[in-house]
Amino acid sequence: MRLLQRTIAITVAAKLAATVAWCQWNFTVDPSFQTQISQRNVGSLLLNDDGSISASGIMRFPGEFSDKRLVRLLPNGTRDESFYNSGLGGVKLTRWEDRFYVGTSGTVRRILPSGIQDPSFIEMNYGLYFNSLQGGDYHVYPDGRVLMSGNHNLSDTARGFVGRYQLIWFTSTGYLDTTRTHRSGGSCAVYRFKELPNGQFICNGLCDQFDGQEIDRVFRVNADGSVDTTFHTGVYTGEARDYLGLPDGRVYTCGNFRRTDAPNDTLRLVRFMPDGSLDPSFTIPQFTAGEGLSTSFAGAYVYTINPWRDGTLIITGHFKRVNGQVRKGICMIDTTGQLLDAFNGAGVGPFTYQGLTAASVQQIIFNADSTQAYICGGFNGYDDGTTNATGQLFVTRLNVQEIITAVPSLREEEATGLLLLPNPASTYVAMNYSLPGNTGTGQLRLRDASGRVVHTLQVAEEQGQQVWDTRGTAPGVYSVELLRDGRVERSERLVIQP
Repeated sequence: MRLLQRTIAITVAAKLAATVAWCQWNFTVDPSFQTQISQRNVGSLLLNDDGSISASGIMRFPGEFSDKRLVRLLPNGTRDESFYNSGLGGVKLTRWEDRFYVGTSGTVRRILPSGIQDPSFIEMNYGLYFNSLQGGDYHVYPDGRVLMSGNHNLSDTARGFVGRYQLIWFTSTGYLDTTRTHRSGGSCAVYRFKELPNGQFICNGLCDQFDGQEIDRVFRVNADGSVDTTFHTGVYTGEARDYLGLPDGRVYTCGNFRRTDAPNDTLRLVRFMPDGSLDPSFTIPQFTAGEGLSTSFAGAYVYTINPWRDGTLIITGHFKRVNGQVRKGICMIDTTGQLLDAFNGAGVGPFTYQGLTAASVQQIIFNADSTQAYICGGFNGYDDGTTNATGQLFVTRLNVQEIITAVPSLREEEATGLLLLPNPASTYVAMNYSLPGNTGTGQLRLRDASGRVVHTLQVAEEQGQQVWDTRGTAPGVYSVELLRDGRVERSERLVIQP
């Protein structure tokens, strides 16, 4: 191991002292992938180990007269007829062990790889004390427990949980968790929420009061569901669709909403400070729906925020332009909010259903080494600037290519760098870094795909190497961040294999 570390260190020194490169990315249509879905919308995808894709939404196939809510697509995009279609699904998919969870109109189900509902996780309405009303969002804990939002009735008189509740815990078998304190805002509803790196949750709801506290429409709760009264966003109307929490407490939030300090200004993507105020170092991008697309009174929507390389973000939604430039449903921005060249003039084409025209991307996922991306939503065709694949409906596969453009070299002591070797990793990874001027406040942090911090190492020197044993970490795609004073200086994607 020492000889290996020494060899890697020599390689790193050479790379960090050499010409610094600026990376750009091309996303091109893969014409070998084609679905048979003829209408209406695909909202969530999971990529399986064998290359097949689980898809949830409202999907119609040629020659059929009923919609499917959950299907599996083969690696070439055609439908897997061996997958059992139970009619369950339609909403978000979440991987768990060798199975997955899927949201429905009011509850959550756990599904076996065959498509059959997992009998070890009951229909939630069959359990004592719970009756579903209005669906919301859900979060799956590592042990299989579920936290669900929405607006539902509880009748647990023995423990005093009677009436409408909006944050409700369930055991790994689907029964109401009687060891937890369920949280209520009266007759309001809590919609999309997400766990932050510190275990708190950021939420959006049609509520002005929750758990006895006055709140904004975008608010934060502690891990037990109690309101964090130190966080005030000023959001008074609209909808938040997705979040990305940062280790320093800031959080990206997207959707379509307004704040009280600028009541006529519709926001689609912002970064909040740890106290809920707008981050002044982030320039808010301007999204517009464009001509030919059906819109609400508020216009464009941003649906998802996806971390990419070096802290950049891939943004998806229902929009046609960003800062006046053509980006049809997908774009890339940097950490300051500046629009990047990726997806310039590219994106999805319009699809009309029952008089409404959409061209939206609702999700993007990547394969293990990030050489391919899958997007889904409500659209007809994808134009990558060279190829206009008009037959690509609702799910499209994109090939990802890195283009490195050399810029004038920097002296070794001036270059901030992060190099991971090997990558993909199966037993260890050497995290090699250069952090000029480091006064002992540096860190290396490993985050999983959900943004959760799973490992942290202190960095005391300006340049060095940390070797980390990956054998106790679940396979998947991770992000390694190099931080100074709590702020991300560099970020690289790490693939951990079995």
